[in-house]
Amino acid sequence: MRFNLSLRILNLHFILGIMVIVMTFGCGSLPDPAVKPLPGPNSNTPLPERAISGVYNVSGAMGTDEYSGVLTVTNQGDAYNFRWMTNQGSRIGVGIQMEDTAAVSFARTGGGEGCGVVLYKIASDGTLTGRTARWGQYRFGTEEAIRTKGDRFIGEYSISGTDIEGSEYKGTLAIKKNGEGYDFEWRTPKPVIGFGIWKGSHAAVSFGGPQCSFAVYSILSNGNLEGNWGGQRSVEFGTERSSLE
Repeated sequence: MRFNLSLRILNLHFILGIMVIVMTFGCGSLPDPAVKPLPGPNSNTPLPERAISGVYNVSGAMGTDEYSGVLTVTNQGDAYNFRWMTNQGSRIGVGIQMEDTAAVSFARTGGGEGCGVVLYKIASDGTLTGRTARWGQYRFGTEEAIRTKGDRFIGEYSISGTDIEGSEYKGTLAIKKNGEGYDFEWRTPKPVIGFGIWKGSHAAVSFGGPQCSFAVYSILSNGNLEGNWGGQRSVEFGTERSSLE
């Protein structure tokens, strides 16, 4: 009797085990709530923004003209203050960030009044989503530009946005190729003309006059910055690498 009872218990355990296996593979295992899936290549989930405040050892070149020195980036409100001290002199600028990209409008120290910067993210359908900041005003406005004419990046756009003071506006934007960069013309109640660069899925524009230059940086996983820079109607762009101290 004891042997038969033990055999029955063993058979019961075996049957229960088979049922668990069938249920697991037939219905699928439950997801682990502590494991979050990574966003796929077509995900709309924005990348996290990495803080870029710090002191950097900087080196760069425009053609054969090289420079080196120190770049200090400090967070001020919604934007950043950039200050270069190099063997080519000093520069100061205002910068903004979107995900893993930062853009700056800069000028010689004391000469940046009226300068501003726009950083756009370019969607697969050509729509531009942007942030804008002005010299000495460390908060940003927003803008969306929907392409109505043209191909790829060049063309005409219908725009709507909110400026740095919080006022809403509408108008059009025209983007034209000019040398190595692009001319931007905003036709709004306050018309603006700028010049910038298209790099990957982002574009950076400086506006405010010929004294206003621009830079666009990729923010690397180690916190370093790699970018390109230029001025109004640049025939070529400079390169720059900045390594955190």
